[in-house]
Amino acid sequence: MSQSICPVCNGLGLFQAVCPACRTEAEDLGRLGDYYGPYSPYRPIDDIRMTNGFSDVRDRLCLHNAYCGRCNSTFIVQVTEIEG
Repeated sequence: MSQSICPVCNGLGLFQAVCPACRTEAEDLGRLGDYYGPYSPYRPIDDIRMTNGFSDVRDRLCLHNAYCGRCNSTFIVQVTEIEG
């Protein structure tokens, strides 16, 4: 199986998301796995992804937290990974 990478995390693409509540452009808060605990950013990415309850490994997705400044909401955005 070939390795895939997140274009946003690796600076190869821009984060683009629209708030589902108010349709305003949202900002990237980083990978979802980085919010699981104080040491999460230091754990292997695939270690977290295997136990997070999402199908992100199978579907080759990088899950990011997004924030909408207009309506003050946060939501998860699925970024499609590319061949690394």
